[in-house]
Amino acid sequence: MNKQLFIVAGILVHCVFLISIFDIYFTSPLVHGMTPHQILLPPPAQRLVLFVADGLRADSLYALDGSGNSNAPFLRNIIASKGSWGVSHTRVPTESRPGHVALIAGFYEDVSAVARGWKENPVEFDSIFNESKYTWSWGSPDILPMFAKGATGDHVYTNCYKAEREDFAAEDATILDTWVFDQVKDFFNSAKNNETLFSKLHEQKIIFFLHLLGLDTNGHAHRPHSREYKNNIRKVDEGIQEIVSVVEGFYGNDGNTAFILTSDHGMTDWGTHGASHPSETLTPLIAWGAGIKYPQMVTSQPYEDTFLKGNYLCNYCAIICADIAPLMASLIGVPFPLNSVGVLPLEYLNNTAQFKAESMLTNAVQILEKFKVRKLLSLSESEQIDILRKTRISIQHEKYEESISLCRKLINLALDGLSYYHTYDRFFLGLSITMGFVGWTFYVILIIIKSDTSMTSGITKNKVPDKFFQYGFAAIGVLIALFLFIQSLPWTYYIYCLLPVPVWYAVLKEYPVIHVLIRFLLNVQRAQFSGFLVIYAVGIEILVFSFFYRSTLTFGLIVFSVWPVVIRLWIQAKATVLRWILSCLLLAIFPLMPVIGRESNVSLV
Repeated sequence: MNKQLFIVAGILVHCVFLISIFDIYFTSPLVHGMTPHQILLPPPAQRLVLFVADGLRADSLYALDGSGNSNAPFLRNIIASKGSWGVSHTRVPTESRPGHVALIAGFYEDVSAVARGWKENPVEFDSIFNESKYTWSWGSPDILPMFAKGATGDHVYTNCYKAEREDFAAEDATILDTWVFDQVKDFFNSAKNNETLFSKLHEQKIIFFLHLLGLDTNGHAHRPHSREYKNNIRKVDEGIQEIVSVVEGFYGNDGNTAFILTSDHGMTDWGTHGASHPSETLTPLIAWGAGIKYPQMVTSQPYEDTFLKGNYLCNYCAIICADIAPLMASLIGVPFPLNSVGVLPLEYLNNTAQFKAESMLTNAVQILEKFKVRKLLSLSESEQIDILRKTRISIQHEKYEESISLCRKLINLALDGLSYYHTYDRFFLGLSITMGFVGWTFYVILIIIKSDTSMTSGITKNKVPDKFFQYGFAAIGVLIALFLFIQSLPWTYYIYCLLPVPVWYAVLKEYPVIHVLIRFLLNVQRAQFSGFLVIYAVGIEILVFSFFYRSTLTFGLIVFSVWPVVIRLWIQAKATVLRWILSCLLLAIFPLMPVIGRESNVSLV
């Protein structure tokens, strides 16, 4: 293979390796073709108001200042006297799009979703808004259209401000939240003089969604511990208090409205999000109103982490972000979102044991629908029927705790099965890519030995491999292609799985070089060979330690800088060796520099 062809082949092979990551790890978890299921008992609430404070950290909302005062006195009073509270654990990436999808649709998009666009859905999915009778939403043009365009029919209404209002360099971004609150108040005032709208607002199974972007914008611009961010929390608290008063006044305090406040993600002290630090993944969750359990005083809290300790003495409950979707569905009696993997958090519900048992059964059947579409093997049809039969018998005999336990078992089995089949091809594809990568590495080593050393000087020009050798690899390629065709796998799988065939063919075609290399290694003295192994082991350990201690890379680069001197390349190319040493030493400074963290560091700019 000539040099130009070798370079082109190397680029193409590494492009395949890079693209394969998305098919191996970043695949969509969505399943289509399910039947919707809803609770048949009367729901506790006729309507739901969902507040999502974009970028609100849990500790920023719950913590007290130095004087023992809260930045959100209204919400603190709700926790103490009217509702339930806790934290919602979001998943990586902690970005607005996947965070809202988890909240409203109940499932987690794959990591690559953040790069697929914001205003339109890259894939179709069901949501709590789609299942509602009507949904009215106010907020950012980056978020609201995602769910309106994915809805069936025209029952999801959006009211967005202009994108130009989202100014991260603005002095104060609370105007974004103030706009939302003002629009909602005007909306309810106008409904009093609009007979059609008034009639719609008195339907059951309706949702009001308020997306509050000010905190995220102020957090990016001024950081979460800034005066602007804390002032924004106060503004949000005051705005929520006003909206609650307006909504309850409009409906005559009928007690049929449920309220939920949460966030799509948190934010680091530096003002960023997207990773997995607790400040990014722990978001607040406060629920009150119809169907929500009242606060229960406790003497201690079962905190799972130290991030929020010491704030409240009312009962605390931690859930995952996707659990909020089935909670909302249960409260207003709409079908659970078809793609939801959330488990109904019974700890937040204030209802009869029968309602809780029926809700869990509906939740289990909804997830089981996805299970059936996947045709999973870990839970047989007879086992599904048996668990459902036992659950219904338990409900009929008013053994509600037993039925809830059976539902949890069924949900866990279904979720485990869904996860198994979602990652079913991961090992197979990973093995194919690994074989291709190892084969290419061997081939590069052989080419270097062949062209840049004198080890192969005695080797005559390669003979053309015999027909059996060629036909053998061709047969392997045909069998792999046939295997992929039978399973109706995507065309990209053919590239990943067939790539090792020509790569290893090229490796084994260089068998004279391999023979010389093996003979050379067998003639190496034991002490010298052991020395090489020690050097390789130390190098690998340095790379492993660098995941935990960045400064170990500095040590490795310093050692690496003296390598040309040790092997006496200094005599042959002094200028090149000098550039090598200087480059390694300059690069060795980088791991010693501070990472982006809580405080600004002008020297990094």
